[in-house]
Formats: sequence, structure tokens, C-alpha cells
Amino acid sequence: MPAPQQQPPTNKTPGFRLGYRPELDGVRGVSILLVLGLHFTPRLLPGGYCGVEVFFVLSGFLITSLLLQEWERTGSIRLKDFYFRRALRLGPGLLFYLLLLGGYAFVFLNSERATEIYKGILWTLSYVSNWVIALEHGHPASVLAITWSLAVEEQFYLLWPPILVLLLKRKVSRPWITFIILFAIVVIVLHRTWLWHTGASFRRLYYATDTRADGLMLGCLIACLVSWKLIPRARLFELSLTTLALLAFLFLAYLVLMIDSELYLFRWMFTLASLSIATVLLSLVVWPDSIACFLLKFPPLVWVGRISYGLYLWHWPVRGYVFGASSQPTYRQIIAALVLSFGITTISFYVVEQPFLAWKKRLSRV
Repeated sequence: MPAPQQQPPTNKTPGFRLGYRPELDGVRGVSILLVLGLHFTPRLLPGGYCGVEVFFVLSGFLITSLLLQEWERTGSIRLKDFYFRRALRLGPGLLFYLLLLGGYAFVFLNSERATEIYKGILWTLSYVSNWVIALEHGHPASVLAITWSLAVEEQFYLLWPPILVLLLKRKVSRPWITFIILFAIVVIVLHRTWLWHTGASFRRLYYATDTRADGLMLGCLIACLVSWKLIPRARLFELSLTTLALLAFLFLAYLVLMIDSELYLFRWMFTLASLSIATVLLSLVVWPDSIACFLLKFPPLVWVGRISYGLYLWHWPVRGYVFGASSQPTYRQIIAALVLSFGITTISFYVVEQPFLAWKKRLSRV
């Protein structure tokens, strides 16, 4: 009887698989709570705008990880399917939001204010609201100004995936792709610093895509490092990264609680904040059994993260409705705004968004 043939050895290791990670929903939960804190109780959380930066870094990481995972699995990336999945994820909740706001304007507002809402809806659907606000002419009504960050992310979705596909198809080496991302981050930071020194307005610096894209690109960088297994697994590196992540977390806590100055915001805060967020996120992904991941898996926080998209949209008009012209809302107003925001968001999530998310999951499995 012949001896069984041995399989030829292979050096190929299993690729990184993102899968569902509840701790990342926990990160979303923390992010949206920071935004709510900034808009509802700015004296307590003057640096709550770090929450949006967390969304940017996390978005860049998730999108790039999924694209690289698809490339590793199939040798190609179907951009049409990618954009269809994005539409199923973001479109229903946004359209429901805009439909109700438009209906409210039509029934309850005078023609001038209603027209402002309609213009805001147009800019939002065009995903250019951030540039309209940044350039300060014809910007949408304040009730729709919250959609500026959605525009930044949508512009990122339109640009980065095709660029990544082109680099992969051209067989650009992994070190070169990593270098290109690093170079883009440095250029964005230097460009923002130059604009600040030349007297650019707060709107131009805060809302424009070219001054806020470094957080998204840092997320892309983390995805490449993790997907291509470029993170050392040595014990010394683990201790070093854990220490850096802890220091980064403390620095972010300081920013959230203390920093509200425009001077620091554009000179160094955004850069260091994005780097700190990226460091913390990297440690969470590389070591999912850490204490931090355990805390982020707290079920109520995970649930808040799951509904964070709708909560981000709805809390802003609710704030305007409940607070009115008051710059110092009472505790009753704050509680009422929170209850109303979570109530509307819950209805939107389970009635409008959830059916499309289930469809998106079926398509992803196929």
C-alpha cells in the first residue's frame, strides 16, 4: 500500500477578518454621546467635537478593512456592490429624516424659512453641504447643518475606494500603498496648518473635506497595517502599544473636558486627536480580549452605537425645537431633548433602517 502523499508546505497565513465586533459599536456609542454632550451640555464637554473625529477614523478603518478583505478573498473589488451597500446603510434613515423635516417646513413654517429648509435638503442630498457651509454663501438652514459630516464621509467613499482598487490592480506594493497614505496624511495636516496661518475662517477649516480628511486616512492606514499583518506580535510591542493607547485615551479625555479654544483646535489638536484615536482603535482591534474591549461591549453602550447614525441626525433638530433661542437650557429641557431624540431615533432605526440593514446583510453574505 503506497504511503500517503504529504501536502506541500505553504507559508500563507489566514487573512485578517473583520466580522462583527460589538466593541466597535461601543466606540460609536461613546462617539455619539460626546456629540450629544457638546450640543446639549457644552460647558461639561467643550471638546465633544472629538466624537466626530472618532467617527471619521472608525469609518476609514471599517471601509478599507472590508475592501481589502474582499480583495484578499476574491481577487477583485466590486465597487457597484460597495456603493449599493452604502446606499442601503445610509440612505433610508437620511431620506426619512429629510422627508419629515420637509413636511414640517411645508405645514408649519412661513415661506422664507421653509425655502431655507428646502435648500438645505437639496445640499444634503447632493452631499456638498459641508462645502456650502465652509465657503459661507448660501449655506443650508441650521437644522440641516448637522449633515456636513455625512458629506465629508460620502466624498471619501467616492474617492478612496476607486483609488485603492486602482493601486491594487496596478500591483502597487503594500509598502508603497502605506507610504501613499502616510504622505496624504502629512499633506492634509500641513495644508490645514497653512490655511490657519493665512487667516482662513473657522468654517473653512472645520467643515471642508480637505482639512478634515486626515482622520479618515488614519483609519485607512490602520486597516492596511492590520489587514496585511504588519503589526508585530512581540510582547514588548504589545506593552508599548498598550501604554501608548492608555496615554492617548487620557489625552483625549483631557481634550474632551478642557479644550474649547479655536487656537489649539487648528494648530495641533486635530492632528494629535486623530493620532490618539487611531492608537486606541488599533489596540482594540489587535487585542480584542482587553479590558477596554470588555467595557465597550456593555450592551446599552453597544445599542447606542447601533442607533448612532439616526441619533446623530435627529438630536440636532430636536435640540432646536426644545431649546428654542435659549443658550442655557434647563435640566428639564436637556432631559426632554434626550428622551425625544432617543425616541424618534428608535422608531427610525427599527421601522425604517432595520429592514434595509437586513437586506444589506443578506447581500454581504452572498
